[in-house]
Amino acid sequence: MAHISVNVSRQPDIRFLDGGLPHQRGVKSYQILRANRALPDTAEGLGWTYNHAPMLAWYHGRYYAEYLSNPVNEHDATGHTLLSSSADGVEWTRPEVIFPSIEVPLDCYRGRRADGMPASTATCAHQRMGFYCAKNGVMLVLCFYGIAYDHRFASPCDGWGVGRAVRRLFPDGSLGEIFFLIYNEAAGYTQANVPSFSHFKNSTDTEFKAACLELLVNRRVMNQMYEEQRKDQSLFPMPLGKAPCFYTAADGKTVTLFKLGLSMLTWEGEAFGKIVENPDIKTSMGKVWGQATPDGRYALIYNPTPDGQHRWPLAVVSGEDGYCFGNMRALTADFAPARYGGRDKNPGPQYVRGIIEGNPRPENVLPAVYSVNKEDIWISLAPLPLKDETSTEIHENFHDPSAFACWSVYSPVWAPVRLREGELCLIDTEPADMGRAERCLPPCEKGEIRLGLRVDAACPGSEVCVWLRDDMGGYAGGIVFDGEGRALAYSAGRTEDWTTYEVGKQLSLRLAFDCAGNCFEAELDGTIKRFRLSSARNSVSLLSMCTKGFWSVPYPTLSTLGKYGTFEQVLPGSECPIPPRGLSLISFNFKRA
Repeated sequence: MAHISVNVSRQPDIRFLDGGLPHQRGVKSYQILRANRALPDTAEGLGWTYNHAPMLAWYHGRYYAEYLSNPVNEHDATGHTLLSSSADGVEWTRPEVIFPSIEVPLDCYRGRRADGMPASTATCAHQRMGFYCAKNGVMLVLCFYGIAYDHRFASPCDGWGVGRAVRRLFPDGSLGEIFFLIYNEAAGYTQANVPSFSHFKNSTDTEFKAACLELLVNRRVMNQMYEEQRKDQSLFPMPLGKAPCFYTAADGKTVTLFKLGLSMLTWEGEAFGKIVENPDIKTSMGKVWGQATPDGRYALIYNPTPDGQHRWPLAVVSGEDGYCFGNMRALTADFAPARYGGRDKNPGPQYVRGIIEGNPRPENVLPAVYSVNKEDIWISLAPLPLKDETSTEIHENFHDPSAFACWSVYSPVWAPVRLREGELCLIDTEPADMGRAERCLPPCEKGEIRLGLRVDAACPGSEVCVWLRDDMGGYAGGIVFDGEGRALAYSAGRTEDWTTYEVGKQLSLRLAFDCAGNCFEAELDGTIKRFRLSSARNSVSLLSMCTKGFWSVPYPTLSTLGKYGTFEQVLPGSECPIPPRGLSLISFNFKRA
């Protein structure tokens, strides 16, 4: 019998990056890391292009994102774990290595062996959990030291790795010494043959040791370590699913969710229950995240498609009791194409994690970290409660910071979207992505939008755009400001010359749409013209501003990159900045006609 039900009005369609789903209102999505092999100093300083499995914490008012990294491929024989932090979730520090790769012997290794094995190997990082905040206030950061001496015979999560390392994160963001929390003795590794770090009990930090001991008896948290340490029968006498997360449902039971939409229920004190399938959670090997939210409700975030080769969209559903969910929305509606080849680099926003139950959490926001294409790291911050727009009239200017709360932004490192001096600003030097700001509207057949805006930067071939869209991602019409000073209307499926504009001059734009009449009227600084809609739409529910036109770069998948992508595969032109283009929004007004 299923534990979880998810009721949706329509299933996502992976022909569209947002799945053709309505967008969740007010979500702010920021890129933490943009992988770059050619310009490593713009990334983490190394140029490694496989970055994945992020974890999230919020400690003493600061966000911390931990992720693992390999030079090119999943399960490279050398891999490490990095940490980045942010005071606001917007501006992030340059990631630093916090668990470096170590050299370990293979003569004690008990996993699958191959002829001609080396005498030793560098470790490959893996982790299904990243942070644990103990009752004494000590925050632990953790990772697993796995073995992948040859990807055909070993992986860091097959149970035959070295052990789990831990160190203390102090309130000021500094880090303590690295120790091993658990050696994977069932796989052949002990302190005697892994002298790189000592056991945590040898630490002189009594608070740190107490936090480690507390973690070791917290069964709900320890269950997250199953895959890597599954050979330890004292820890895991019964098998579990992959990549567990957990939350306490309204009836007091612990709901544990796994990959493939599996779940387990336990009462307080129980370690294991029966694992069942939940057919309503239509997903594959991307992770599922579930939690109780600070507003007293529940949320699930996952890729709602069983097609594991295409891990998009990233969607959120909500509910009242932890069991019944609905109102599916796209959490993030955009993502860039894969820029680098590599083994098993599934495309899309995936492997989502929030802040585990019991750790500190910020109020009034649902934060989630994830990787994109297994090469970039992102965070999305969704305001709580998760609700739709119902206002029939909206009047906003950005001198009032509360106006920004209702806007969603998609902000790559090289195409930041920021609130600056009373304006919502988009500036873009990104060759393989774009910045976007959007305002959800109540779906309406007829309405009027007025914008005060300014084109801040343009260059030959550039475009900045204002789109009218519906809740299935369709483009009803819009205005394109090109790099030659022309304002064009997107009408009847093509761009049509209309009027001119000046870069740097504040503009007044009015868009009055009538879906039943299949038209919209545009007015720019007194120049008025009526246009046909570009496609038949029942309603408009989204005003979208972005720094490029229609996204036409192909989206490589495992099929087009090949199951085993190569080091040589690089999306042409994607590694260096391009000339800037920019757009600023000064005021926004909407009314339903």
